[in-house]
Amino acid sequence: MHPDLHVLFALGTGYLILLFAIAYAAERHVIPERIIKHPAIFVLSLTVFVSAYGIYGIVDYARHAGYSYINYYLGISSAFIVYPLLLSPLMRICLSYRLNSLADVLTFRFRSQWAGSLVTLFMLIAMLPLLSLQIQAVTESMLVITQSDGNSLGERDGLALLFCIFISVFAILFGSRHLNSRESHRGLVTAIAFESLVKLFALLITGFFSIKLVFGSFGDMQAWLTTQPNLIESLNTPAGGDSTRMSLVMFFASAVCLPHVFHVLFAENPKASNLKPASWGIPFYLLLISLPVFPILWAGEALGSDISAQFYSLAIGLETNQTWLTYVVYVGGLSAASGVIIVATLALASMCLNHLILPIYQPDSKTDIYHWLLRIRQLLIAVIILTGFGFYQLMPDQHTFSQLAIAAISGCAQFLPGTLAILYWPRANSYGLIAGLLAGFLVWTMGSLATLVDAIDGNWVTSFYVSDLPDELAWVAVVAVSLTANALMFIAVSLLTPTRNEERIAAEACTLDDLNRPARQLLDLRDAAEMQQRLAYALGEHVAQREVAKALEELRLAPDERRPYALRRLRDRIEINLSALMGPGVAKSLVDQQLPYTGDPSTGSEDITFIESRLELYNAHLTGLAADLNNLRRYHRQTLDELPIGLCSLGTDGEILMWNRAMSDLSGIASEDITGSRLNDVDSHWETLLNEFVNSEDLHWRKYNFEQGPFTRILNLHKAAVDPLTRSEQVIIVEDVTDNHLMESKLTHQERLASIGRLAAGVAHEIGNPVTGIACLAQNLRFDSEDPEILDSAEQIIKQTQRITGIVQSLVNFAHQGRDAQVSKIEAVDVKHCVNEALQLLTLDREAQPVHFVNDCPQALIIAADNQRLIQVFINLLSNARDASDSDGEIRVTAQADHDQVQVAVCDDGSGIPPEALERIFEPFFTTKEPGKGTGLGLALVYNIVEDLGGEIQIESPVKGRDRGTCVHLTFRRFERTA
Repeated sequence: MHPDLHVLFALGTGYLILLFAIAYAAERHVIPERIIKHPAIFVLSLTVFVSAYGIYGIVDYARHAGYSYINYYLGISSAFIVYPLLLSPLMRICLSYRLNSLADVLTFRFRSQWAGSLVTLFMLIAMLPLLSLQIQAVTESMLVITQSDGNSLGERDGLALLFCIFISVFAILFGSRHLNSRESHRGLVTAIAFESLVKLFALLITGFFSIKLVFGSFGDMQAWLTTQPNLIESLNTPAGGDSTRMSLVMFFASAVCLPHVFHVLFAENPKASNLKPASWGIPFYLLLISLPVFPILWAGEALGSDISAQFYSLAIGLETNQTWLTYVVYVGGLSAASGVIIVATLALASMCLNHLILPIYQPDSKTDIYHWLLRIRQLLIAVIILTGFGFYQLMPDQHTFSQLAIAAISGCAQFLPGTLAILYWPRANSYGLIAGLLAGFLVWTMGSLATLVDAIDGNWVTSFYVSDLPDELAWVAVVAVSLTANALMFIAVSLLTPTRNEERIAAEACTLDDLNRPARQLLDLRDAAEMQQRLAYALGEHVAQREVAKALEELRLAPDERRPYALRRLRDRIEINLSALMGPGVAKSLVDQQLPYTGDPSTGSEDITFIESRLELYNAHLTGLAADLNNLRRYHRQTLDELPIGLCSLGTDGEILMWNRAMSDLSGIASEDITGSRLNDVDSHWETLLNEFVNSEDLHWRKYNFEQGPFTRILNLHKAAVDPLTRSEQVIIVEDVTDNHLMESKLTHQERLASIGRLAAGVAHEIGNPVTGIACLAQNLRFDSEDPEILDSAEQIIKQTQRITGIVQSLVNFAHQGRDAQVSKIEAVDVKHCVNEALQLLTLDREAQPVHFVNDCPQALIIAADNQRLIQVFINLLSNARDASDSDGEIRVTAQADHDQVQVAVCDDGSGIPPEALERIFEPFFTTKEPGKGTGLGLALVYNIVEDLGGEIQIESPVKGRDRGTCVHLTFRRFERTA
């Protein structure tokens, strides 16, 4: 081995180690995060497009094509300039569905694993010339520098093989130490960005010193050019045929069709917003790197070097004895070649794993699938690089870099029709895609690939072209004929064959508006735990647990989630995450098998909840009529949500599609917690009510008594079937008329009391006259007779008539409380006497259950109150106590003086008041009694009277020291006599 080769190997190995150190430092966050995530890093990494061809071969291309060499830069620059039309929509699809390669995207869109496998196979074949170009460039650049012919003991092949082994090791270290490309390849992106700076620096410094060392100055170079009329004429001669148009098409397609560019652009890009700086950053970078091409070409021509024009950049340093400049160019070429090989093989290895191996073989659930996938990917990287070396060996002659680059890029350009159809032709189907690819690649293989290995003469393709072409432009005919055959076959077969329903759904998801309408299908699953259990059969317990937990975290769902809507979203998220790991075809097949939908997907109604959530997210991107329609939808939605009556919408399967704010207030269940659930997930009271109403033939239920725990509501229910877009849903309106009903009851109660008052007044008048007469006769008896028995009887008659008069007067006074508004007349009131009068009225109710009333109030305990209103207080309290007590129970009234206050307690040994009812016990119309046995007005009236009298009221239930019973504690002001 020539001694200089040791230096080149040491230089190359040191440079690759430096790249690895940069990548490692980025992954370990040694390099600041603000640098790693800066948009400039992403923009620089995209220039991986500039391969060794951009360092060496472009100079030779400029020699033959003149100014047309700029098409190499203009084609891909135009793709970034118009990024909203192509790159931005593809970025949205890739980020949304975790698609990391063009094969993933086409498989997702056309829902065909055959399409993904065919794309992968053709992509691998098309990239072989480009991989061979990198190997040939590094090998021949070393031979040029060492001035070796490469024939001694297979020196050329040995160098190529050694480079392939080295780069395989570094490719595995760079890109496949982790499975998750989005999070773990930031180091790779940072290293590729550094490589881009090295390439740019190498070419710029070479261009500068080409002028300085060969010509002396810019003026001297211009003077030399004036002496080269043939060179000037060749530069100004237009390219023949349609080479300009075809080269622009090819290099435009390279932005999305070359696997390494696609990988960096879509798989390694964390944010879609990075496309905006790339739209000007990439053209600016390519402008800078294109500037030295002509100075290097002219310097090589001026030196009259025997070295091929492909290596004029190396010849400048060799011919001027500036070895350091030669090493700079060598490192730049090595940087370009290694970057392409590392990223391209990483992308191709993932494609081969997901679309060639996994569809045929998948490890069982006992295998650690993460470890298995990682090892297979590493093996595939080495195999692909060695396959590229095999193709390099298979070529009998060393072709120019331009021939290899054009062959590779024209082959990858066959994916352009399918890529454009993803966004702009929903009618396209997998049959058309496959037919188009087969036709296009057949022409490309026979016209381009076969000529590289001298299998056939590729000039036959020119006979199908519209004009005559020289042999050196035969590639124009290959590109034109292959793309035309591809597109025509794609269109024709797609129009003549049916498009499957799943393809139409995927096409809607890929269209520019992304407002697809997914079906609301049913999953035969109870919750997320069962989902994990089923996935474990295919993925293993550990992998299934990790994937489900990751999806739950991303969607911010609880581990015990069971809502159908949430489970559908969870299923979709798991499929998306598995797509990044195993490819969309395998992921879809696995999820469909383990987590299948029940029923025919075509018969499912649209998932309104999901559509509305997507519309809200996409609201800022809508314009024109779409924006107006969405604003109208939001207005109607807000109107329904803010209605003062409850409204809910149910699907045919019982899934809750809408639950407005009033419904949330009625039920106590928030809309976000219940929307997307089924009725059987609702509180049992509401589930029973809504199920019974939905299943009934009635369209209206009026004044329905709805018991919700200790409370009773009066509801009006209405339902209507709606059938927009064949969704067959039901809308239920729930109106709470409890307040209205109780107000009616209050008015009825007041009217009843007023009637009693009028009746009592009449009864008092009618009874009062005869009672007065009886009393007068009894008094006369005491003066008309001296018989002791008669006198005693007369005394008893007088006492009983007084009792009758007192009862009638008490009844009249009580009735007046419900008839007229009362103004409290504060006076001295005897508590014991007041309680006795209330008890006397209560004993008139013969139908009430028997209880023992005990009046333990002391004699002559006087308070400041209104006698008649205080009687009403005791009647209500004692009546409630009697209703709450058991038969023959005891109700005791006690009182005691406390300085200037009097404490009165009414206690029973009944069932007590439920704790949840204590807070509402004084609310009007609130009652714990059975329907029809209470109005809920008694304690509210008591509370108001006590407050009016300046007193206080407290309720103790259960009674301290006992598990039952209730005590109502009243506090009044003690009456103070004034002198």
